[in-house]
Amino acid sequence: MFEMKDLCEKFFCFWRNWCKRPKESLVSIESSKLLENQKEAEHYSNITSPPQQIENTTFKEKKEIEMSTALPLEEDTNTIFPQKYMNNTETSPNFKSIFTREKMINFIEELINDKTTFTPLINKNGFDIYIRESGSIFSSQFPMIKMYYKIPKSAFTRPNVTVKLIDEYMNEPEKRLKFDNTIRTYKIIERINKEVYLLHYICKSPMFFVSERDVVDKRYDFYEGDVYYDFSSSTKDDLIPLDESIVRVADHCSVCKMFEDKDGFNIISITQVDTKVSLPPAVMNSQLPTRYKDWYDALVNEINKDVSK
Repeated sequence: MFEMKDLCEKFFCFWRNWCKRPKESLVSIESSKLLENQKEAEHYSNITSPPQQIENTTFKEKKEIEMSTALPLEEDTNTIFPQKYMNNTETSPNFKSIFTREKMINFIEELINDKTTFTPLINKNGFDIYIRESGSIFSSQFPMIKMYYKIPKSAFTRPNVTVKLIDEYMNEPEKRLKFDNTIRTYKIIERINKEVYLLHYICKSPMFFVSERDVVDKRYDFYEGDVYYDFSSSTKDDLIPLDESIVRVADHCSVCKMFEDKDGFNIISITQVDTKVSLPPAVMNSQLPTRYKDWYDALVNEINKDVSK
């Protein structure tokens, strides 16, 4: 009986002393636990991640490697698009493009300034058109088409035309449908914020032997100072049910940059077109400049006509 009483007193004495321990001790214990957990996580990451050759890389390259093995996209608060918008290519661990504002501008500018992998296709009707046969990081199955064009300020009879106004007619469904006879439907089906949204449209058949095209894009259009940028790429195929009579365009991307100078409005667009058919160069040379010219003429005419806004 005495031994039990003595044991209980020793226990309560120990407990009182423990409760009086300074908070720093408790913090140090929790810190050690976190350190152990971090070591375990790093060990697990080293096992599950592909080996990275970083010993002989520069600081910038190491940073890019660290970013490529960072948290999943849905956990990155800087990521432009929600995870549910990403297509299978973009969710791959090996996909190199990071969807942040800074990376997106760099991606667009690198495509625009690439003078080695893009080769001249045709210069006609005021359009400089280039082609990259190897495609893009989104797909290597079909080429990228880069187009330069300037809309002269003299083309507008409407006063106070700006990049912002042209952007509205190019992208707002109500305005786009007024002049664009290449599409049958064009609507925003989900909007994350004023810059990021999900877009669904159906392109009319451009040629008698080509069926209509169904496109579901995630789009990011934004301004960096006075310069307009946009980026769009395909989403997961199951986001929108597909009409069996229409071919869905997948694994593609397009970008655009637009800015004003003293003479006009410069537009650079780069599109990866999933034609589903192989178009000979002669066909592209004859069709692209004409179709581009018709489209931009229709845009300018609509802006001039719609003076009530």
